[in-house]
Amino acid sequence: MIHFSPSGQEYGDFAAPRDVPGPRAAVFFVAGVAVVFFVGGITLEMYLRQLGLLAAEWLLLLVPALLFVRLGRFDARETLSLRMPPPEGWMGAVLMVAGALPVAWGMGWLETRVLPVPPQAIQSLEKLVTASTPASLAWLLFLLAITPAICEEAVFRGVLLGGTRTLPTWRVVVLNGVVFGAFHISFETPVRFLPTAWLGIVLAWTVLRTRSVWTGVLMHFLNNGAIVLMASVPVLGQVMADPDAAPPLWLIPLALLCLAAGFRLLARLPGPPEADARSPSPPSEVR
Repeated sequence: MIHFSPSGQEYGDFAAPRDVPGPRAAVFFVAGVAVVFFVGGITLEMYLRQLGLLAAEWLLLLVPALLFVRLGRFDARETLSLRMPPPEGWMGAVLMVAGALPVAWGMGWLETRVLPVPPQAIQSLEKLVTASTPASLAWLLFLLAITPAICEEAVFRGVLLGGTRTLPTWRVVVLNGVVFGAFHISFETPVRFLPTAWLGIVLAWTVLRTRSVWTGVLMHFLNNGAIVLMASVPVLGQVMADPDAAPPLWLIPLALLCLAAGFRLLARLPGPPEADARSPSPPSEVR
């Protein structure tokens, strides 16, 4: 049996590579990875602490995403959006995350008015993200900013986005945000859901417009890195000295301006080619 791709390339006795997974395959993959990460991550963190959290991200998120693409014979560049963005894409991504962060902060604060966060949860989070020395700051930036930016983006703005982008754009970004927010719900409180889902929506739209997961990696890193820096650097920490306080009022108009500028810049980028918006045709067979 000889298989041919739509372009006529021969692949011998093996099934021809497909461009991207379908929506159902992508969603089921992410659901399975979430379950494995939930169970395995808790176990690893229980025994290895921060090293367990690091291992869970790389071994239970990134590795399965790469194996899914490899074993499914999907096009890695298309599925994971590995192309580099144009300069306008980088700038738009920075503007979007700069505007999205204060909005997420405000959403989290509003949620705490309805669903108070247990004090032990706040103390646990502060302990995790606060560095006391330059060396520990570098470690936390690697653990909490660089690592999730690579590993989580491969799953959510990689496999999930790549497998669902044949759906209408609003469905793609909302689904991505909801799944991303649900992934970050903790035992102590669901208060992280709304701000994380909002950030997931912004990241998904940006990656769709730039057609590059690297903009999502940059935005994810800036988001998490900002949290670590504000918790660890005294001068920056004064901005959020009171975790129960609302975001400073001066941040609101600045955030809206950044979002508007980022949206305008990214909206000018050319959309994906028409071929990308269609489901890949099944390969023809010649027996």
